[in-house]
Amino acid sequence: MHSARSDAAESITQVLVRTVTGLERLAAEELAAAGHRVIDVSKRQIVVEATTATIITSAPRLADDLFVVRAAVADPGPTKQALAAAVRGLVVPGTRGPFAVSASFQGRRNFSRFDVEDLIGGRIDGGTYHSRRTGAVPPAERVDWRVVLDGKTLWIAVRPFEVPLHRRVWRRRTVAGSLHPPVAAAMAGLAGIRAGLRVLDPFCGAGTLLLEAYAIEPGANYLGIDRQPAALAAARANSPSREVTWRTGDAARLSDPVDRILTNPPWNVRVSLGDFAPYLREWRRVLRPGGRVVAILNQEQAARISVDAAWRVVEAYDVAVAGRHPRIVVAERSAHTYDPGPATAVAAPR
Repeated sequence: MHSARSDAAESITQVLVRTVTGLERLAAEELAAAGHRVIDVSKRQIVVEATTATIITSAPRLADDLFVVRAAVADPGPTKQALAAAVRGLVVPGTRGPFAVSASFQGRRNFSRFDVEDLIGGRIDGGTYHSRRTGAVPPAERVDWRVVLDGKTLWIAVRPFEVPLHRRVWRRRTVAGSLHPPVAAAMAGLAGIRAGLRVLDPFCGAGTLLLEAYAIEPGANYLGIDRQPAALAAARANSPSREVTWRTGDAARLSDPVDRILTNPPWNVRVSLGDFAPYLREWRRVLRPGGRVVAILNQEQAARISVDAAWRVVEAYDVAVAGRHPRIVVAERSAHTYDPGPATAVAAPR
């Protein structure tokens, strides 16, 4: 995971965890399971009372980003005058060196994000503020601050890492359709992977799903297949220690039985897939009894598996990713009588 700044663990009380839309509840569950106290959950944001500095040293994998709260006042409402009054006289301890501020707010306001950023930037003590108002890019070595007006509270917080949490250190290469890592981590958690299970991604791409799954449960047996050599090259570049097996293969022609299918098939946007039904049949054929599929699908694909008598959807989560609104579907084989047909061979060895 990410390394924290040297002073990041000092005086941690409250933390803002930013999430992908639709993953708020799952992210809150991850934080609670780690022993932290969840104070509030709202769209894309979780307010947490951190019990230990492990929230930084072992950061939550479902978090899009994380910020340590340095100040908080009541949300002043929609006017610029009230905003200025709310923070008048406020001095926020900062650090030496350059820093930038990024702001967001809910509801209609008569001020812009730049008004908020410049106002709070002037209240942070101990460094040099770099405004984004004119389009200037702050220095690369800056410290990033975050201001959120969520309708109840104006939060002022600082990122304890050099980069956002979603920028995984293992991710060297991507391909068209590569999945956002926190979404992949959420899917891996939903799969209920245990040591010794055989886990397949029949559309592995650059390997995001299986590498996130490996980070959660390194004791399973992972196989990723893809038809595109460029995708497999990217997956291998992302996993130089070879903790996952990558092979050339066709997702419509699988071979060995598996316990879990964890996958992100093309959504017919940047990459075309065509008829989804043959893939569903093949997945059911190779999935062992008691197995599970966790797939992120476009709305048409999600509807298709939901009405297929061969499957039982046990959970579903609508998320917002890359400007789209796919659905994470967790499904198991139903008791419906099904003739899988003859087995077909998979791909060439690695």
